[in-house]
Amino acid sequence: MQIDVLFAFLTSVFFLTLSPGPDIMYVFYKSSTCGFKEAAKLSMGLTSGLLIHTLFVAFGISTLIKSNQDYFDLIKYFGFIYFTYLGFSQFFKKNIGVEKKNESNNSFVTGLLMNLLNPKVSIFFIAFLPAFVFHNSLDIELQFIILGLIFWAVATLIFVFISLVSSNFKTLFEKYINYKKIKYIQALIFLLIALYILLI
Repeated sequence: MQIDVLFAFLTSVFFLTLSPGPDIMYVFYKSSTCGFKEAAKLSMGLTSGLLIHTLFVAFGISTLIKSNQDYFDLIKYFGFIYFTYLGFSQFFKKNIGVEKKNESNNSFVTGLLMNLLNPKVSIFFIAFLPAFVFHNSLDIELQFIILGLIFWAVATLIFVFISLVSSNFKTLFEKYINYKKIKYIQALIFLLIALYILLI
């Protein structure tokens, strides 16, 4: 076993997870407006998607997606349409206070779909995981799964920590931004996620 490779993997995962992006931005928003519990649900949904992408890589499904542009485009456009719909649907909410209760029940699902409906994550895992194979005799599929579990654990800890820290801004956030403004902020975040999936 090559410990130095695993250490390099851990370091890479740490900085990749902390890098600015729509995931962290939405976790911060969710924690600041709905509190730690809902942000933690969102975080678990986001990172659970990493486990599924890991299985895709281990069993070759991601390679199929990469090799067939039609599959890639289908997932990408579905993700774009889904988050565009979520974004525009925010503008038609009449009572944001009531809707927030319904929304909170879907935090995990929203996070999971944010991850799964971005095919670029699968492509990233195809390129990233093989670079950190750490054992000469262990099955490559098992090594991918181990690396994916490490990625999941590190990402989950970081996202939950961010959820905990940003929940301290909830009172301040509610003091200066009313529910109507929150509705528009969330709409903007969903639309940015849709553009991210489509263009990046």
